[in-house]
Amino acid sequence: MRIGVPNTLCRRYLQSGAMHELAISESIIGLVVDCARRERITRVSRVVVEIGVAASVDPEALLFCFPIAAAETAAANAELVINRIALRVRCESCRAEYAPEVPLAPCPACGSFAREILAGREMRVASFDGE
Repeated sequence: MRIGVPNTLCRRYLQSGAMHELAISESIIGLVVDCARRERITRVSRVVVEIGVAASVDPEALLFCFPIAAAETAAANAELVINRIALRVRCESCRAEYAPEVPLAPCPACGSFAREILAGREMRVASFDGE
């Protein structure tokens, strides 16, 4: 069945720059609906995702795209909950671990910018609720 999308919705979506987040929303919905089907869940009411602050995902755009991707699926009208994961790094010079306030902050122990990211770039579906 083909469903028309209102022009106002199209304009809002295109102006939001949320193309990447729509694809992510579609992937989240695909995973959740597939898992729900395996568990014999017919309606998903809540989806919880964890997204690192350095994951290049705009949470507001994801919240905007999620209902569009979920329409006419078992997750239609489901609430999307986004839990942010803080950035955590290890200095490659002195091996100190720290949580920088901004992505390009120097090591507070030695001032080096060389570092390994330990957390904050991941994105995963943590759980979903349904009946």
